[in-house]
Amino acid sequence: MKSKMTLIALILLSVVGGCISSPRLYSPSIESEIPSTPLEACGEESYYFLDSAIECLITPEEVETLLPIADELQEGDIREDVWKILEWEEDNIRYDFEKASLSPAKITTYLTGRVEITGGSKIQSPSETVTLGKGICTDYTVLTIALLFAMNYTEAYALEINFENSEVGHTAALAKIGGKFFVLDQKPPVMDLGSYYLHWKKVEGKAISNATLYRVRWSGGADVEKLAVLYSSDFLNEDYVFTHFDAVRLTREVVEKIEDEFPNLKKDENLKSGKLIGYSSGKKWTITLPNFAMYYSPEFHEQFVDYIYSSIKDTPEILADLRDYRFFWVNAETEGDDLKIELILARK
Repeated sequence: MKSKMTLIALILLSVVGGCISSPRLYSPSIESEIPSTPLEACGEESYYFLDSAIECLITPEEVETLLPIADELQEGDIREDVWKILEWEEDNIRYDFEKASLSPAKITTYLTGRVEITGGSKIQSPSETVTLGKGICTDYTVLTIALLFAMNYTEAYALEINFENSEVGHTAALAKIGGKFFVLDQKPPVMDLGSYYLHWKKVEGKAISNATLYRVRWSGGADVEKLAVLYSSDFLNEDYVFTHFDAVRLTREVVEKIEDEFPNLKKDENLKSGKLIGYSSGKKWTITLPNFAMYYSPEFHEQFVDYIYSSIKDTPEILADLRDYRFFWVNAETEGDDLKIELILARK
């Protein structure tokens, strides 16, 4: 009598608690002697993994639901468009800490084809994230890529990140502009790969050990292709270092914006020192943008200028002074990784 053959069932682990869709891991289990068959396309387990969720959730119907948002945001330039997407997400989608705190999902696919899922939660469709007004990193990633497709872009990218000494990872969308990758992660600013790596290390206190890079192409549906695994050197090789020239350029263009909007104000470079020689009174405002010297990239210079200008004039007290004084100057300086903006106002 022949002994029974022990066959192995497939165990798939997808960690979505803490904001990660991890690579598939395997361990043995026993179910039956029936030969295994390929997993069904867009089966229930597909919505727990970033790559398959992108393909299954970003459909023509989903992209169509995003058209009103895309039409409202789109400017026609990829730099402006990705920045607008992040501004919109910051204003309209909040991070779902409750979902992020769920225990990881454990997915078991047996040789019979039966799938058993315990714990965790699915990655949301773009329309679901918009309707709920909340999500975790995987939900933001899928939504951001879908918004790019709704704007008629046909290619986007995604990162699946692992951190050193941590079982909890992260995901983010990317765009490729001028041959370089830029990360689009939930809110402004857009960051190059080097700035993004340093953000996690210096601001979040986590070191990226590696990240899987996916390309997502759109042609009536989303097609995901794994391109590479990136390591720390791959990130840091793309880092841009803020220069004195960048500070001077930011100063000049913020000054021009203030001049254009406030005809009562006249620029006076003599105020650069902050001393009010020849003036009867004055005031100095200082706005600190944490880590913005680290985040700055020349490819997004215009967006950084607009962000700085909005930070100035959207403060009611500063806006009142801009209308009241007669002379002004702006200094943009670095303080460590921070960008410090000084607005000096005076009257005679």
